[in-house]
Amino acid sequence: MSRPTIPVIVVAGFLGSGKTTLLNHLLRTADGTRIGVLVNDFGSINIDAMLIAGQGDDTVSLSNGCMCCSVDADGVESALARLLRPKSAIDAIVIEASGIAEPRALIRMITGMDDPRMRYGGLVYVVDAATNTEVRRRHPEIDRHMEIADLVVVNKADLVADDELSAVCDDVHRVNDTAPTVVTADGVVEAAMLFDPRPRTVDNAARSRQLTLDELLEADTDQCVGHGDGGHGDGGHRYPHLHDEFGSVEFTSARPLNPRRLAEFLERPPTGCYRIKGVVAFDVPGHRQKFVVHAVGGFVRVERRGWGGEERSSSVVVIGAGMDRDDVRRRLDAIVVGAAPGDDQPDEHGILSITRHLVTAH
Repeated sequence: MSRPTIPVIVVAGFLGSGKTTLLNHLLRTADGTRIGVLVNDFGSINIDAMLIAGQGDDTVSLSNGCMCCSVDADGVESALARLLRPKSAIDAIVIEASGIAEPRALIRMITGMDDPRMRYGGLVYVVDAATNTEVRRRHPEIDRHMEIADLVVVNKADLVADDELSAVCDDVHRVNDTAPTVVTADGVVEAAMLFDPRPRTVDNAARSRQLTLDELLEADTDQCVGHGDGGHGDGGHRYPHLHDEFGSVEFTSARPLNPRRLAEFLERPPTGCYRIKGVVAFDVPGHRQKFVVHAVGGFVRVERRGWGGEERSSSVVVIGAGMDRDDVRRRLDAIVVGAAPGDDQPDEHGILSITRHLVTAH
């Protein structure tokens, strides 16, 4: 089996919006997932003092599987190539853009890399609910960044009143009315919304070993959010996470799919959808192999593989927040061959709408 392609996720947002807090959460909850992290400047990030202690050069490997590189914009491509090496065994890469970075430039660089080992994993844009109105007034270019986001995180919701939070969310929706919006008090975003986490394997025979960094962070987090007083003097009270729960819609079909309508679904995903993944089958001469599809924000990647004795069927998962699930299911049902009148014949030319996104499996 070939190794799954590695999603490269860009996290952007104005200075102080909470990008590092979001990244901290992903690292704490990584479990067995190996995350490669690229940051513009170690001086601008404080993942944890342990993470940069004893740093000898611009790369450090950690026991929890995270690898962090300090890079500038010109070094992104070379740093990605370094993390994509098989010996790194990275499952996902997160790029934390500086607060004044141009996300479009990073996205162009990632999508322009002709490397079958990676795929664009989306732009996550972090908004500070407490300062959003003033920041947008002083820096109107912020809207140009937000409008291309695949996921908007409205952070620091605990610092504003309900009516102010609603106004910020309305502003976000006016700028970008298709991306899912997650509201949170402390950068909590479900890792499963961004990439497929790898479950941790616990070795019970090694209980005497030293704790890894993610376990230490996890233990520290437990103290802060409700296991004992945690030093807050409030009996362990934790602020509720205000983020919208992400959801998924699963679809399976034993009948072949219409490639033209599937391509339209992948390229123009439903409102609130962050990513789409699946294995699909077509009844088109010369194209009856297994097609593995990924899509984020209209960026589509398709791989062609053999079935290997499996039953030829299609399974698609749509992940997002604030989706109209009934509408998503209707659209998925409509991509099955025979779902529309006169649609019971193979669409030989329609397959081109899928194969134009084809990459060579690594």
